[in-house]
Amino acid sequence: MQVSRAHSLQHLNIGGTFITDESLYAVANNCTNLKSIMLWSCRHVTAAGLVALVSKCPELECINVGGMRVSPESFAGLLSISPALRIRSVPEIVNASVQVS
Repeated sequence: MQVSRAHSLQHLNIGGTFITDESLYAVANNCTNLKSIMLWSCRHVTAAGLVALVSKCPELECINVGGMRVSPESFAGLLSISPALRIRSVPEIVNASVQVS
């Protein structure tokens, strides 16, 4: 995935694609100004990819993760990295400390 010139990118919709952690690492390393990302149904992304993304994109405000194969506990762990992060489309999370919209 060619993202080396995308450092000013703020919003990215790659939902419904076959993106993997490797590609998400490239996004995380090169799109540090990212504010929102849509990852719905990206079933090849793991918790490790999400942690890298949230850790390396300090401006990230919102992720859409509906239909992913990542445990609810993993989503809750993202909030320990970025407490203000809004995680959308995760109905199975019932933990009140997790902000879901």
